This record gives sequence, C-alpha cells and structure tokens, in this order.
Amino acid sequence: MRTVLDTHYPNFEVLFVDNALTDGGLDYVIRRYGGDPRLKIIKNAENYGFAKGNNIGVTHANGDYIVFLNVDVKVDPNWIRELIEVMKSDPTIGAAQAKLLRLDDKHRIDTCGHMLTPFGFTYERGGGEVDRGQYDHVAEIFGGEGAALIIRRKVFEEIGGFDEDFFLLREETDLCWMVWLHGYRVVFVPKALVYHAMGGSLKASQIEATLPLYYFKRNMMITLVKNLELKNIIKIIPVHLLLSIADAVANDVRNRSNVGICSTLKAIIWLTANFKSVWKKHLKVKALRKLNDNEFFPKIMLKISPLEKLRERSRIIA
Repeated sequence: MRTVLDTHYPNFEVLFVDNALTDGGLDYVIRRYGGDPRLKIIKNAENYGFAKGNNIGVTHANGDYIVFLNVDVKVDPNWIRELIEVMKSDPTIGAAQAKLLRLDDKHRIDTCGHMLTPFGFTYERGGGEVDRGQYDHVAEIFGGEGAALIIRRKVFEEIGGFDEDFFLLREETDLCWMVWLHGYRVVFVPKALVYHAMGGSLKASQIEATLPLYYFKRNMMITLVKNLELKNIIKIIPVHLLLSIADAVANDVRNRSNVGICSTLKAIIWLTANFKSVWKKHLKVKALRKLNDNEFFPKIMLKISPLEKLRERSRIIA
C-alpha cells in the first residue's frame, strides 16, 4: 500500500475493497493508511470473490481509467504514468498490463502477459525468465494478469465488467477476450514496473488444494464456450478437454497425487451439467461481438503443438 500511495502521478485514488476477509488486513490498512484522503475503503458484506468484488469497487471509482491491483504487490513510482501514456497514445487500446517482476527476485519475470494457443490454453510470456530486456517493447497480448491491469472505464462498462459467475481465477482472461471482441486491443507496457509476491500456491489439505485448480480449469472452459465462434468451439473444445485430462494425469503421476485429475473431472462435470447457462453467455457475446475470431486470432495466437503443450508445465495464471 505504501508504494501505491507514493506513486508519482498528480490525480489518482486508491479503493481498497475488503471482501469480508478475517485475516486482519483491513484493520492494518485502516491503522496505517486510513488518514490518507486518497484512500477509500469499501467493506463488502461477504466474500463475493475477485470478479464481483472488483465490480463493486468500480462503482465507487471516479476515474476514466481503472487499474486492478493485487494486495501482494509493490509498484515503481512511475508505473501509473507509463500505463496512462500508452493508453492515451492510441484510442484502440482498451486494456494494458504492467510488467510484473517477482518481488523476491526483481531481476526475474513474473509475467509479461499471455497469449492464446490453438487448443484453448494460455501461454505466459516470460514467466520465470531472467529479465534481460527481451520483452521491453509495447506489444499486443491476448490477455493480462489482474495483479496489475488497467482498462478504460468506458470499455469496462461496455463489456459489462467481470463475469461474476467466475468467482475465482480466469476473470481477467475472460475480460481481456471481451475487450478484443469489442474491437479494442490489449497490450503489454514494459516501462510500468510492478513487483508481485506470487501468492496463492496450492497447499494444505487436498480439498483446499483442489478448489483453486478446479476454478482455474472450469473457468477456462467457460471462457472458451462463451467467447469462441461455434466453428471454433467444435474445433478446439474436444482437444482442450483431452489435453487437460492428459496434462492432469501427467502432473499427478509426477507429484504422486490426484489433485489434478479430480479438479479437471469436476470442472468437466460442472460444464456438462451447466452447459445451457454457459451457452446463454455465448449467445449474448455473439450478439454483441464486433470482430470475428479470424480477425484478431493472428495477433494473439501462439503456434504450439499438442505435444509441446504436454511438455509445458506453466504455473497458474491467476
């Protein structure tokens, strides 16, 4: 919070959304920073999840640009300035991601955004690599990470904000896809530096470990059915499901667990049982989309084979 309030920008506000958590974080923020007039605290009655919690936060915001920022980050003093300058330079840019570096190793990349693969997976740009400037140019990306993502307020409202049915994980992937479908672009801004603590590891009991992985897989399946054209649903979804199962089995064998396969099968069962409601989302997107898949896929599609996908062991993109 301290680095955010020390940002070198003349006109910004900070909205701290408390999702009724009991970890003592809210009391700490009030005690340390409650006297700063730029800070607004929003107390939700219950834990609404990332999507609805952020949607509520936006209703209290005044700016033309909205930045979603995780609590486990520290920021460079000029991070907002760099993001805003890029957004103002081109009205076709609807959203942008800052350069996320690891807080515990500031020379190593957390993520520089992600691309889409032909079988409906996301592929991180630079995750875990030593930062040698290899991504130091503004570039189009499929999606950004919600740990440090800016979006034009009018675009956010036009696409209806985050899909609140997601609750946890993949919300920003769906949001950025909607940005593209509405005729805007998503880009990566390398000069906007944010340092991420990379929380949210799977640990504790198997039940607790399964939950975030389940949402991660389920919500990607929802995103694909919701946003792909019908011809691409038929082409991509079956292979996506088969590769998801194969990937889960391979991970479970290596880790001597069954967390992956349990999460994957649970996600597939949920999608099957709720396909009608997900299809309604698809029809709504179809009625509002301004671009066909083949009009922007060449910009954000990373060519990778199924075998290469199986060899990759990318971390979860929250």
